[in-house]
Amino acid sequence: MEKKNVKRRAELPHNTEAEKAVLGAMLRSNTILMDYVYKLNVEDFYEENENHRVIFAAMQRLYGNGIPVDSQTITNELINANQLEVSGAPEYLIDLADSIITFENINVYLQIVLDQSLLRRFLKLMNEISDEYYTTEISSVGEFLSDAEKRLNSVTEQRRTSDFQSSKNITSELSKEFETLQATTDDAKVTGTPTGFPRLNSLTHGFQKGEMIILAARPGVGKTALSLNLAFNAAKLGHPVAYFSLEMPAKTLFKRLVSADSNVQFDSLLSGYGITDKVRLKLKQSCDALSQIKIYIDDTSGIKLADLAAKCRKLKKEVPDLGLIVVDYIGLVSTNLKTKSESRQLEVQMISQTLKKLALELEVPVLGVAQLNRNVESRGGEPQLSDLRESGSIEQDADIVLMLHENKIGDAQPNGKASIFEKQDMAVQQKQQEVAAKDGGPDTKIVNLIIVKNRSGKTGKVPLLFRKDFCKFDSPSRDAEEQIRSLENERVNYFNRD
Repeated sequence: MEKKNVKRRAELPHNTEAEKAVLGAMLRSNTILMDYVYKLNVEDFYEENENHRVIFAAMQRLYGNGIPVDSQTITNELINANQLEVSGAPEYLIDLADSIITFENINVYLQIVLDQSLLRRFLKLMNEISDEYYTTEISSVGEFLSDAEKRLNSVTEQRRTSDFQSSKNITSELSKEFETLQATTDDAKVTGTPTGFPRLNSLTHGFQKGEMIILAARPGVGKTALSLNLAFNAAKLGHPVAYFSLEMPAKTLFKRLVSADSNVQFDSLLSGYGITDKVRLKLKQSCDALSQIKIYIDDTSGIKLADLAAKCRKLKKEVPDLGLIVVDYIGLVSTNLKTKSESRQLEVQMISQTLKKLALELEVPVLGVAQLNRNVESRGGEPQLSDLRESGSIEQDADIVLMLHENKIGDAQPNGKASIFEKQDMAVQQKQQEVAAKDGGPDTKIVNLIIVKNRSGKTGKVPLLFRKDFCKFDSPSRDAEEQIRSLENERVNYFNRD
């Protein structure tokens, strides 16, 4: 028994033949390459098999730069990286390719490589925790165990890299879930992907191929809800959508869509409160309708930038008419920058430039959701381009920048005294909210979508009705929009009068 334990500590789990099979299949098949290049990391190959690590890293670099991956390009990449000798190329590359006779069991080999990698990480961490126990003074056993548990859980969570989930599969699951719940305008003509909001379409002509669009707001204003509404509107009009959700599971996102489509309050879908047979029928009808549209959701938390790009390329090949890519939100995308000297601005620059290149390469508009900094709240007034967090590169790369802004009624000076100007502003806002409630129903509020940059069209302000209980944005009726604009002009004239 002791011998066995010693052997396990000396040689960590690995399977060299499975690693060879995976690399060989990636050399032989472009489809497998596209599928596996984001499912694997360099560290998934055994550290003693250094040749496998450098070959796979070369494949990743080539694929990430849009260069065809074959024996010749890999050899050239390894020469440039001064790694030819350790890789054994080009002879070893030929052996890898020749070792594959059939692709029938290749997914089995991939799983073996991933499982062995996971075991190595787990065992290494267990050894680290054991060493810490014997070499470090432990002041609190509870804290030590809690920290160990978190670290061990983090290893298994790192292996969770989900693929796209189709709207048909998600809504099928939701239909079953809703069955068990118990009681407790017309678009303007566009040349790109339609947004579903006529006024926005008239200013942008839709989201165009190759454009990078940024949708930004402060927390709680509704940027995720609007990005999801934009995705739904596009898919409903026949434009397939890829949606990367870095904060929210796919099923929760689709619950939001069901709420918006069925006009059943989102809270009821979570709690079951107020659910009757009639409501369940509405939910079933919404699920049936949503199952027919093409929204592909990837809810991998903290997805790596290279993985995101690879998944988009793969989906574009499978769905040639892909009409929109949404990333919610870009601040949570991971990059390969590791050193502290590499600033957050540089990381955001890499993300921004990659998304723009991806939009151009795939000829698909890419919508990135972003955060506004606190300057908006401290300064007051409408947001500006400079309010984008780490905004330099985003401002430069984006073709369209949209900002959601809610005028909050009753914001007064810190001393609690409102000036005559503030009182007038509050009065106008109150009237606007009354128009919104009359047009959209109770708890409807006006949120302005401001186009602060539009490289190929007009800038302007698009008033939207936000029904937060239903996670839904609507365009106001024509009469309501005229009243809102009239009140806004009244407000502007008041502040600009001599």
